[in-house]
Amino acid sequence: MKVILIAAHDPNLVIGNDGELPWHYSEDLKFFKRQTLGHPIVMGRIVFEELNEKPLPGRENIVLSKSKSYDHVKSFKSIDNALEYLVDREKVFIIGGGEIYRQTIDRADELIITEIKDEFKGDTFFPEYRDQIGSTWKEYWREEHNEFDFVKLKKV
Repeated sequence: MKVILIAAHDPNLVIGNDGELPWHYSEDLKFFKRQTLGHPIVMGRIVFEELNEKPLPGRENIVLSKSKSYDHVKSFKSIDNALEYLVDREKVFIIGGGEIYRQTIDRADELIITEIKDEFKGDTFFPEYRDQIGSTWKEYWREEHNEFDFVKLKKV
């Protein structure tokens, strides 16, 4: 099983503000869908609530929550339990939020990052990884756009 963190962040690693994405780039949302479609996605309870508790179609949605469970999606109290359940899958995508990324970045095999070029106000952040490019992470693919770049990194 390959564990992949997928996120969009600005130069200051902002990923959210007041429970929402601080930006809206339709091409980024399409890229996210292309990458994750057909694979399980794991998210924290807050992210699921930001999606109005509606599972993203075409993917098995897994919610991490110590306090809640849901009838229409699988939920687990820990990342360990979720990954144990998903162990036979080819790829598993971690889609946030900030605390879930912090708990899983050391277990990740790949990062798929949308590097937003503008700075945004935010209260939720992706963990710092850029100082480990070359030692822990190696960039192997980049697609440049005006307002953002799509980047893929593998664990060395």
